[in-house]
Amino acid sequence: MKTALPILVLLALDTPAMAQESLSPEQAETRLRGCLQAGAAGAPRTGLRDAVVATRAFCAPQIRRVRANRVAAATQGLTGEAAERAARQATQELNDEIALAIANFTGLRTL
Repeated sequence: MKTALPILVLLALDTPAMAQESLSPEQAETRLRGCLQAGAAGAPRTGLRDAVVATRAFCAPQIRRVRANRVAAATQGLTGEAAERAARQATQELNDEIALAIANFTGLRTL
């Protein structure tokens, strides 16, 4: 039953996304956090790197949505190299937040 819980949570979280509903950035962030928590519950405990890889794969649609929202916000009004730098920075910050959340949810600390 322990492995079924993350799957049930994912289905509950992702069912509306399958219908391509429109989510606010806040709703997308909340959905991502829930997915990360569910994914981390079933992630391997062989190390943080393995847990991050597995959980990111589990939550890929939510990560893409949040990344798109954050990049759009970070690059608003920017062009060229400034927009590219802002997009990279927003993506790096999201990646760091994801790894930290997974570390907190799993209790694992070393990559």
